[in-house]
Amino acid sequence: MQTIALFDVAPTVPAPAKPRRPLALGELPISSVPAAYDREHLYSPQANTAAVIDHRPGDQFPPLPTSPSGPKTWRDWWRTEASVSTPDYLGLEPGDVITVVGKTTATVVSTCRFGAVVRYELPRSPWATETHGEMYVTARNQFGHWYR
Repeated sequence: MQTIALFDVAPTVPAPAKPRRPLALGELPISSVPAAYDREHLYSPQANTAAVIDHRPGDQFPPLPTSPSGPKTWRDWWRTEASVSTPDYLGLEPGDVITVVGKTTATVVSTCRFGAVVRYELPRSPWATETHGEMYVTARNQFGHWYR
């Protein structure tokens, strides 16, 4: 007796990741958020500084408004302004491998208006239970290392 398959599932081989060319130092990226250079550091200016510096406007978002000081108003600002998902942050896209300060290699997990979340491997230790850490990066220095 012959069985009938509901789905013909063929094993798929993922396409090899195409390496992206790192952005040259001193070059403003085409990005969904504004981009600026100051003393050889690439960053996304906030609304209060964007008015007085040369910057490249973002393709999808204006400069991020300055954060308020109160806890409730800050939480609302974070949810509605800062943590809004973006396709990239200063040219970084999910899956990119970058170097953070300290020459640690990290992988971009996600991007938002505030920055990019990166995951990096933690040193092995008999006392540690976690193998990876995460942090935001918001700027790049003149050596090509990202930091917060």
